[in-house]
Amino acid sequence: MSLPPELQNAASRPVALTVRKLLGLFGERSRDFEVVGRIESILTGAGLACEPPLRQGQLDSPVTVGPTGGVPEPEAAEEETGGEDMPTPAAIRVADVPSARLGDQLVSLKPGHDLDYARWLMSHNRFSQLPVLSGATVLKGVVSWKSIALAHARGKCTTLADATETAEVVRVGDDLLTVLPALQDYGCVFVRDEDEKICGLVTAADMSLAFGALTGPYLRLGEIERRLRRCVERMCPTVEQLRTASGNNKADGPEHLMLGQIQQVFKKPDRWAKLGWSIHHDYFYEELDAVRKIRNEVAHFRPSPLTREQLERLEKFAGMLRDFQP
Repeated sequence: MSLPPELQNAASRPVALTVRKLLGLFGERSRDFEVVGRIESILTGAGLACEPPLRQGQLDSPVTVGPTGGVPEPEAAEEETGGEDMPTPAAIRVADVPSARLGDQLVSLKPGHDLDYARWLMSHNRFSQLPVLSGATVLKGVVSWKSIALAHARGKCTTLADATETAEVVRVGDDLLTVLPALQDYGCVFVRDEDEKICGLVTAADMSLAFGALTGPYLRLGEIERRLRRCVERMCPTVEQLRTASGNNKADGPEHLMLGQIQQVFKKPDRWAKLGWSIHHDYFYEELDAVRKIRNEVAHFRPSPLTREQLERLEKFAGMLRDFQP
């Protein structure tokens, strides 16, 4: 891997782009510690650096590649991490909810449409609400089954305007947690993108599905780590054995180990033998290493939802541990 042509003059003319585009220049689609380390090594060799550091933010977060002197060096990981870097986890953004990025697929009404058409469109698509747009950037309001019922209750429900209410708007880059109060009050928020276009919406149901998809890997990885720690208790019954096998000289128990240090315990044939499992040691260790890399991506980068293959890998590994370490 060499420095891409697009960055050849970055020392004199810094290049502004997104994390996704920077990865693409190096032929990568997602980040892990190996990918980030390799790219940073190439940039450093060319007298360049990425600001903010490549390991931070979302895939669509802006970064600038420029001369090394203009970019602060990232802090070194502390010894206790056992070599695993611990950058600040990226916040979950509105953009992480699939319905927030519908683009041209967003179904909407125009101010000139009649109320019967709105009813049909919501019934046909099984929607509870629809935005009323006058152009891609102008949100006139929202029509919902609730707003129609209220218009009837007020005695005036003839035109689309009669059933149109004020809509709440958020931005794709907003922290998802800050949207919760608006969802509670309005039931739905519409999303404005970087070009000021209304690009999607988030409902309470969308939020529930999104949190399930985004937090599911955290929960499964948590289960995996808990079961691995129980294994370590059996493999290293004394503190001395634990410290020697893990390489962590300050650990007083498995709960003090990072996943990489737990992996080091499993690497030792004499410790592995303590489990008495009739499965191939090398194959297990290889799979554990793959899970560790997924864990690092989820815990530190969280650039995008995991692939189906990654999710299946976690599920299979967790299932195997349940069988051997209930």
